[in-house]
Amino acid sequence: MNAQGISALVVAGIAGYASAAGEPVRLDPTGSNVRHAGHVYFNIATGEKITTLINVGDGQQPVVGEPGTEIWIADTRAQCADQGYSTEYFFGIDDPSASTSLALNAICFDWGDIPFNTVVDCVQVHWVSDHEDTDTNSDSVADGIEGLAATWTYWDANNGRSPLLDCISMPIIGFRFYNLQGEFPIDTAALALWTADIDLGGSFGTSLTFEIGDNDSDPQGAAVFNARMDLQDGDSDSVPDIDIDQDGLADWGWSIQFIQPGIADVDDADGDDDWSTGIDGDIAALATAGIVFGSPTPGHAEFDSIAAEWNWVSDGPTAGATEDAFTLGSSPNPDGSGSMTIAGTFFFGGLDCTPGSTTGYTPAAHFQTVLYGPSNIPDFDCGDIAGNPDGSPDGVLNFLDISAFLQYFAAGDLRMDFAGNPDGSPDGVLNFLDVSAYLAMFAQGCP
Repeated sequence: MNAQGISALVVAGIAGYASAAGEPVRLDPTGSNVRHAGHVYFNIATGEKITTLINVGDGQQPVVGEPGTEIWIADTRAQCADQGYSTEYFFGIDDPSASTSLALNAICFDWGDIPFNTVVDCVQVHWVSDHEDTDTNSDSVADGIEGLAATWTYWDANNGRSPLLDCISMPIIGFRFYNLQGEFPIDTAALALWTADIDLGGSFGTSLTFEIGDNDSDPQGAAVFNARMDLQDGDSDSVPDIDIDQDGLADWGWSIQFIQPGIADVDDADGDDDWSTGIDGDIAALATAGIVFGSPTPGHAEFDSIAAEWNWVSDGPTAGATEDAFTLGSSPNPDGSGSMTIAGTFFFGGLDCTPGSTTGYTPAAHFQTVLYGPSNIPDFDCGDIAGNPDGSPDGVLNFLDISAFLQYFAAGDLRMDFAGNPDGSPDGVLNFLDVSAYLAMFAQGCP
């Protein structure tokens, strides 16, 4: 991802794909030291790009731009850190040294639950690279690997487990980023992790904001959505595809597929829409590419003494609900085009943070991803948060404000976070303390 190499595309649809159902198959994660090399903020509408190096001795931290409100967080961390483990893992989606059909061009799907009609205006993506990069302009920032690309796609009605994914899962939008950065300076002891916040907001014609789980034909201001997913029943089981687990939340997912150097035309610089002509990069630069583990945040690992198993427990509304599993597939063409074939559902054996192990913990199959949403109500200094026809504050405190608070609270909107810390400041978690603080604010009245 660099200035001369970035593109965005809307995914219109997918061809049919075969799938496998049943219990997940165990795979092994890849144990390695992973170094957070840098962070990129990129604005789709304006082309603004800010690259920040991490841990280079100058104390710099990631630039996040103005991504909005965090609505889904699976942040990077050692899942069993509280139990004393610092083991680092990542999942090598592309492994050129392997001999299986999924060694290259594999597609990895992850999924979870989210409230219906959720608008996303910024996404955080990431990649792990063992590719040796360069710095030809001496700005201390990796130039990017010619031909190294990845496609991130966001899906409605994807929970990974359905035996008929080709009938129900619908793509919302996809982005391909190319010339992804790798390792610079070269570090033989660690792989490079890059994160990027992709700001999707913009004016008409440039906005790529999208809505997940539409059930009212109203995109809520988003540019891209699948209308009335609650009425879709592609597998004819009388259960809406968007909520096949029937928990009242929308099933959604995301996928990533890497393209290695020297394999495909990733930027279509020749304009012929043919991946096999104008191939970018040198195939000799093949190397491992993957993603890091994340955990619904805030949350913690907890042992269930009754079930005798470890689980990751979400502690806040932005953590979301996810499953300890992922799906792998492949496509016939190295650029991801053509009919996908689903290989099956996998995990790493189930989270295990049992103290005393000498081989490290077993991670849950949660991968890092962050979604941001727009702010839908103005900032306010008192209990007046609604009342006007457009939902904005009207200068009067009444039942409309209480009703609005409860709706935002139930939706996990952290603007309803008024308390929780010992000093009374917001703590990033919605609970009874915030309800109590709001009611006290309401009772006090506005200036």
